[in-house]
Amino acid sequence: MTKDKTKFELNKLTPKQELFIEIYCANYGIKSARQCAIEAGYEKESAHTRANEMLDFRKNFNVYNEIQNRLAATRDSWEISRDRHLAALTKIRDEAIEQKNLGTAAKCEELRGKIAGLYIERNITLTKELTEEEIDKKMKAAFTTTEEIDALGEYLKQELFPKDKNEK
Repeated sequence: MTKDKTKFELNKLTPKQELFIEIYCANYGIKSARQCAIEAGYEKESAHTRANEMLDFRKNFNVYNEIQNRLAATRDSWEISRDRHLAALTKIRDEAIEQKNLGTAAKCEELRGKIAGLYIERNITLTKELTEEEIDKKMKAAFTTTEEIDALGEYLKQELFPKDKNEK
């Protein structure tokens, strides 16, 4: 055997490495690599180092490669497309209907409609500083008489500062 060949042949997966791969892939994004190493049976004191070594393709190509292969299949399931999204919403809606959870079913149906383009949400935010003159002009357009302003003032006074029931 040459040196180049033995490097990868000697790096067959050990039972601990296989267990680490299993735990790491099953809990990807949930548990740290260190936590997965500890669960796989590595010593707590060295788990961080062992996990980093296993995730380094230069040190443990077979472990790294196996993790990448398993995560590739998972990444495919994470991809979102219009069809997958509609199918998932339809499945959730149908299960919600079976369980008589009509709120969830209605929300799923609303989201399906949004995906189909049946609803268009529009939000307009205007940000413009008004001068005093512009404010006066708008106020005069909104209120044509002093009675209207007085009525609004009285209404706001009652809404913002309601009288205590004991007060007269």
